[in-house]
Amino acid sequence: MNRAQVATLLGGASAVDPRIPAPDPDVLAMWAAILDDVPAEVAADAVREHYRHRSETVMPADIVAHWRTVRRDAAEQRHRAELTARARRLDDNGLRAIRDGITRVTAALAVTRGVDPEHAEAEADVRRAWLAVTCPYCRARPGTRCTGPGGRPLTRTAAHPARLDAAFAAMTNQGETA
Repeated sequence: MNRAQVATLLGGASAVDPRIPAPDPDVLAMWAAILDDVPAEVAADAVREHYRHRSETVMPADIVAHWRTVRRDAAEQRHRAELTARARRLDDNGLRAIRDGITRVTAALAVTRGVDPEHAEAEADVRRAWLAVTCPYCRARPGTRCTGPGGRPLTRTAAHPARLDAAFAAMTNQGETA
């Protein structure tokens, strides 16, 4: 903001708050130096919002804090838009490549452990699907984690072995009925 914009801002604020300092050259110079990177529209919004919620006199720090919030919110909105656009760019081929990569890694790990790769893939599917079934051991509902004594979530394993067995059985039954 420049001196003229600060004078306009202080003039408008003085209509609401008689404690606003008179816009003499020293006051204008100091406010303009503090608010030099704040757009006049944002400063006016900051003053309006300030007096909607507070009765104390607006200070340059209040306007700068509002400007930082506006900039942060705009940056977060741009970041969310970029993430959304990036996710949309992952088309079916991209997702298929990811799934194929997961399958190859699972098979390689199975071979390393000395397990049949097809069985390892089925086991990996079960480990991903355990949240879809109720745990027969702790009675955790679908979508919630298994709990141990005292109702605390398990920390060493994702789910009780009985729940993994139930998930495998549910997957096997789906495969047979489909």
